[in-house]
Amino acid sequence: MEKIYAFDVDGTLTSPREPIKPEFNQVFLEFARTNLVYLVTGSDRKKIAQQLPEETIDACFGMFTCSGSELWAGERLIYRKEHDFPEGLLTVVEYLIDSSSYEYRFGNHIEHRPGMLNISTAGRNATLSQRKAYHAWDSIHHERLEIVDALQECFPMYEFSAGGEISIDIVPKGWTKAVAKTEIEQRHPHGSITFFGDRTGHGGNDKPLADALATDPRHRTVSVGSYLNTWALLQLMTQRLAA
Repeated sequence: MEKIYAFDVDGTLTSPREPIKPEFNQVFLEFARTNLVYLVTGSDRKKIAQQLPEETIDACFGMFTCSGSELWAGERLIYRKEHDFPEGLLTVVEYLIDSSSYEYRFGNHIEHRPGMLNISTAGRNATLSQRKAYHAWDSIHHERLEIVDALQECFPMYEFSAGGEISIDIVPKGWTKAVAKTEIEQRHPHGSITFFGDRTGHGGNDKPLADALATDPRHRTVSVGSYLNTWALLQLMTQRLAA
């Protein structure tokens, strides 16, 4: 049976929005060169290119960006799905951002990507230290999970999930990372998928793919706490594969 490995990026291969550590990149690059690897991320390709070297992206068999609304092979776009979000949804999102009790705003609060919206009360223009400050606050107040639950109740035709440290992904129902399972199975019908992700729990943007994989005993999900966990696991796996 063909073994396929799929990896989230933020929180799994890197710290959120930061470049991969050079030492870890060497480990991951070698793993991608000797195994069948996909990336599955909520970010767009431009942002991933700021976190992973092109050499590393090219070593992967494919990269699902924008929660599966795009599939890339290196720099070649395989497909892209677009969606026009209704004004009513945008109005509610703007209200929730404006009424947030978090006192700091850094700009770029609603980002349109192919097939999805990425929203943040702090704003995507936040620096790394500002992101960490919001994430620490959100870990106590659970604002993002409350927003996810509220939006899901109001707009059941869409799916909402927390990603990275500061944001929420919004996609049409079914346009989640779970798309990667369907697409990978079509390309590798006899394969087994092992997915590494850090946000596989309630409200996390890795959960839809983890749930989809759980329906088939061939597949499994490995939940990690940070890229350090992934690094250690890949080193162990490489040793076992070489044995």
